[in-house]
Amino acid sequence: MKISDFRTAQIAQGYGVQKTGASPDTKSKKIGGRDADATTLSPAAQALIKGRHAASEAPEVRTELVAELKRAIKDGSYVVDEYALAGKMIAQGNLSD
Repeated sequence: MKISDFRTAQIAQGYGVQKTGASPDTKSKKIGGRDADATTLSPAAQALIKGRHAASEAPEVRTELVAELKRAIKDGSYVVDEYALAGKMIAQGNLSD
């Protein structure tokens, strides 16, 4: 079954899709004499991609934080609140019989 241009326009109209004409200053790419498909990302999607890229570029281990914790443990200034730790372990169910 071949869908004619008229039928395509009816279908698009039924879904509320409007054909937008290109403005004179818009250049479209042509592939084989036809306009190429194009997509654009929303600002939220662009921010997500940027954030994921930044996270993937970040080091797995933050060496400066590890060095600071090692120093605090070594000189005795690192203090663990055992009640807070026990509460978090109980809340997460990290206790075994």
